Amino acid sequence: MKHEGHVALVTGAGQGIGREYALALAKDGASVVLADINIENAQAVESEITDFGGSALAAHVDVSDAASVAALASRVEESYGHVHILVNNAAMFHSIRLEPQMSVSVEYWRRVFAVNVEGVLLVTQSIAPLIIRAGWGRIVNQASTVAHLGGSGAYGCSKLAVIGLTHGFARELGEYGICVNAIAPGIIHTDALLSLTDEDRRERVIAQSALKRKAYPHDLVGTLRFLCGEESAWMTGQTLVVDGGTVMPI
Repeated sequence: MKHEGHVALVTGAGQGIGREYALALAKDGASVVLADINIENAQAVESEITDFGGSALAAHVDVSDAASVAALASRVEESYGHVHILVNNAAMFHSIRLEPQMSVSVEYWRRVFAVNVEGVLLVTQSIAPLIIRAGWGRIVNQASTVAHLGGSGAYGCSKLAVIGLTHGFARELGEYGICVNAIAPGIIHTDALLSLTDEDRRERVIAQSALKRKAYPHDLVGTLRFLCGEESAWMTGQTLVVDGGTVMPI
């Protein structure tokens, strides 16, 4: 229960990786705000958490909309007064199609960046003051190993921008003792992934990895717990690649 008394906010907490992150933080004692554009999904996770005795609050948010994010911040402030942990997980994942940059539409590009990049910016700008108020904090952004690959289209470029935001916020918030880091997963088997990719492609990625097995959301939880805890107190502005040894950046 290392986060007993802490408040955590996870965006995109209604399914997949975000759900797994939220459950882990709740099991560690945090009161978790489950922020998602699909409120029904968030409420389902809220029920999962309360069923095992945890504390959770489902909240609607469109991370690409400044007014929606401001409303979320107001609700969190009214409910808890402060925040200790922010996990920027929400993203437009269907752009994993990795469309060619020479042919992608500007409208599609802007929509991906509005969610994946501006969403991290807006949520962090709105929630960081509540973390500063708490006097202790961690921010974890969800990047991707796709950011390290060429020809990765709007999705990969957006995740590279998230790494840039991680560096910037780490510099700006460090004086308040807030550590800001990112996790860059490889291909993680979620319902969304299975609906958007074919088995042959997934098997090719697995074959290229060092560990040569499928990865699931729970494979990222240990890294999240490390970045949200005291063990990472002297680490900020970093991106941890968690992909079974598929991409090994220097």
